Amino acid sequence: MTKQSTKQKLAQTLKALMATTPVDRITIDMLTQRAHLTRNTFYYHFDDIYSLLEWVYKQDLLVSVTTYTKITDWKVAYRLILDYIETNKQFCMNTFRSVARDLLEGFLYSVASDLVGKVIIHSNRDVSPNLTKAIKNFYGWALVMQVVQWLANDLKEPKAAVVQRAEIMLRGGIDNAIKNGQELSGFGQNG
Repeated sequence: MTKQSTKQKLAQTLKALMATTPVDRITIDMLTQRAHLTRNTFYYHFDDIYSLLEWVYKQDLLVSVTTYTKITDWKVAYRLILDYIETNKQFCMNTFRSVARDLLEGFLYSVASDLVGKVIIHSNRDVSPNLTKAIKNFYGWALVMQVVQWLANDLKEPKAAVVQRAEIMLRGGIDNAIKNGQELSGFGQNG
């Protein structure tokens, strides 16, 4: 079995276990027995269950959202994130309701802040790295917190409403933040 296929087998087994068992209660023994692998094999690839969980999100979410690098409309990419969560609801909800919640939120932030960065690039304005970083941080976390609210409400709100709310808040907001940041003496101009 190749290194990648072993990782995939562990990932699939973790997802299957998380359909019925909270991630905080999954042990390496449970995982390796179900995957028909040894503990040593697990530890060759991952440090713990949470490093495997992080790898799963990177593989799944980045692969499903990789197309957003070619997408100029952030809403399409945002919908891809919401689609992934909806398709993998039990898995994501299980992570969200565990000690690994910060892992999920951090990963969503990295994707969301990249989306905001693409909006800044498409604004065709000369924006300093410090101002770009500040805008990506603010709006990236704003988008993540909308997803967190959606998760906290068990995905009851329609995805279209989540996207529409984000669009209302972002429309003109990033351009305004660029304008305001550039007008403030010295803000973001040294980087």
